[in-house]
Amino acid sequence: MKTFKIIISFIVLMLMGMLISYADIKSNNEYYKLIETFNNTQANFKFYNIKANAVIDYNISKTQMRDICIEIVNNLGLEESNIKWEESKNKQENQIYAQIKSDERNVSIICIKKNEKESYVIVDILENKVYKSIVDIYTILEGTLKKHTPQVDINTCISGEYTKKLQINKYDDILDKILYNMNAEEIDRIEEENFVSITAYSKILSENYLEYLGNKINLNIGMRYSEDEDKTLIYIATPIIKLDY
Repeated sequence: MKTFKIIISFIVLMLMGMLISYADIKSNNEYYKLIETFNNTQANFKFYNIKANAVIDYNISKTQMRDICIEIVNNLGLEESNIKWEESKNKQENQIYAQIKSDERNVSIICIKKNEKESYVIVDILENKVYKSIVDIYTILEGTLKKHTPQVDINTCISGEYTKKLQINKYDDILDKILYNMNAEEIDRIEEENFVSITAYSKILSENYLEYLGNKINLNIGMRYSEDEDKTLIYIATPIIKLDY
């Protein structure tokens, strides 16, 4: 009987491991497809941005908040000694702010404690040199945060630029190609002079979605012309663009 229980336990653990591995591979493939789709736009890479929000619904100390910041920094392969710390406290909340900034990457982490049952870890990563590392960074960040809470939301955006003003019909060609490559259906569109924003639902990104106007959305594409830079900018994000653009 004991041997039977051991065998059953082993099989269950093995199946769980297979499911976790499958989920990781599926998630990675989704982001590789996003990178491939960005490459196909033929835009010059400008930056990528990852914003994560983790909700912690148990009591957490100031020391634990600092430890989470340090853990994220270490797992991203950055030097703990380069962290710039700030702390603030008032009647409503306690905050710990950690930042590491270099020529190519800016990482900021904010830990906010509202009360004994409500805390948040907010991570913002901006990289302007190598966008193909986005899959590794996403995986590391998600894995680190999920060690502390299952309630983790991550938004990812890749931005590029064209060194000229594009005509509006060219916008449509690029946007249609992105929707096709991501196997996505357009849900809503906002269009103004020199600006287009599309929200869509991609079957490739099926697990990472929000509800919008009674529909699921998980892909947001924006294009606009910048007179200051004399360039056309493009943003491809999942599930939405969380930047002022």
